[in-house]
Amino acid sequence: MRLKQSVCNIIRDDGHRSLANRIFSHGITALIIFNVATVALDLLYMIPEGAELFFEIAEAVTVIIFTLEYALRLWTADLLHPKVRPAVARFRYMRSPMAIVDVLAVLPFYLPFAFPVNTTILRLLRLLRLARIMKLNRYSDAKTSEMVMSSIQEAFVLVDTDHNFLSANKSAENLFPSIKKIKKYESITQIENWPAELKNFDEKTLGRSVQFIMGGDNHYKANISMIFDKEKLLRYVILIQDITESVLLDRAEKERIEAELDMASKIQASLLPNRFPAFPGRDEFDIFALMNPAKEVGGDFYDFFFIDKNKLAVVIADVSGKGMPAALFMVNAKTQLKNIAIRQETSIAQVMETVNDLLCEGNDECLFVTIFFGVLDIPSGKFSYIDAGHDKPLVKTGEDNFNWLPTRPGLMAGFMEGSTYAQSEITLQKGDILFLYTDGVTEAENPAKEQFSTERLKIMVNGCDKDSPKEILSYIRKEIDAFADGEEQFDDIAMLALRVN
Repeated sequence: MRLKQSVCNIIRDDGHRSLANRIFSHGITALIIFNVATVALDLLYMIPEGAELFFEIAEAVTVIIFTLEYALRLWTADLLHPKVRPAVARFRYMRSPMAIVDVLAVLPFYLPFAFPVNTTILRLLRLLRLARIMKLNRYSDAKTSEMVMSSIQEAFVLVDTDHNFLSANKSAENLFPSIKKIKKYESITQIENWPAELKNFDEKTLGRSVQFIMGGDNHYKANISMIFDKEKLLRYVILIQDITESVLLDRAEKERIEAELDMASKIQASLLPNRFPAFPGRDEFDIFALMNPAKEVGGDFYDFFFIDKNKLAVVIADVSGKGMPAALFMVNAKTQLKNIAIRQETSIAQVMETVNDLLCEGNDECLFVTIFFGVLDIPSGKFSYIDAGHDKPLVKTGEDNFNWLPTRPGLMAGFMEGSTYAQSEITLQKGDILFLYTDGVTEAENPAKEQFSTERLKIMVNGCDKDSPKEILSYIRKEIDAFADGEEQFDDIAMLALRVN
């Protein structure tokens, strides 16, 4: 099979141009020219005396070579048409104009054995063979490709299947000036500054865009494809486009967006209480909170504020979704809840119902927010709270460990207009601690895709030997990071702790 392929590569005339193929092609051309010249000399009676034997031998050698060539082309035809059966491939070759011309080239030698004809005149049929070679050289795929390339503005380089240079257009010469010095069939790696990204491509990498940088900050994109002639692979086509302008525009747009997101992140952070101690003049309680968005901006938020001098409100919430839409909805929810709670002298259940209806108005994106909202009456220690679909908080009372706070969950705010909420109460004594969080805590994942979980959170909170809200939250944050073990944070994380003093 290897011998057959080697023979095919030597005698083929479909644009493949190895050194052996060029030697064979030039040899056949020279032989035809010599043979046609002898015919002309014979017709003009200019053959020297005593040279007849030499020309007869030359004629015999010519016929033998042409006959052998025809037989070899017939033998290797299936390699040039691999998608059909060998018999079909050979029949296709036999009825092709190329094969007919090959037969006519040897016909003058064999015809006299059957018919009495003047072979000298018939030998002029070999001019057809010469014309076929001249036509192949003039109208080969490479020549046609060069004509097409001249009209293409992008850099266009043609190489053979061995990555040897065939031709290039003016744009390619401007991009790679050394192409002018590269000879045909030399490796493309000889081209000065030829990109490393274009040195080792093959059929498996075709159809992909290859990007590279040249000349400092000039960006280019190369697309590699193949030219086929019927079922035969001929050569690779490399089309190189200058994409510097689009890359710079994309970079500028990306930098603009990053700057805007950075500003939005700072604005969002400024909306949340972030100065601690939060109320230096009040020592009846200690409070601390933190929020780490998964993206530049997030949908989780916390808040704490005085409704009056004796009532402290605490809020933690989680907006559905992430990014800018969630951040905008978060700002609306936080603002509405605080304004209604301070302005409306009613129960916290009615506050939540009003906030829910306001969030449902114009909510075309169908966002919603889970909220835990509670109010501590400082003199009595009575803590009233509402759970609007949020994660159940942990509370530590007396000498006991942290346990889940009993709640009566309602619907998420902004989900359905007219929703009602049930209020719950608990009395907090000196030393009691309330721990609030969002699901970014319990759903944090490690590389094995295991979640931190509510069970682990409860164990970790009880394993903390600190009673300061700041120290508790710092401890839990470190435990989450250790558990994640480098895994990227995919959800916002917010926590709040309140200790009654």
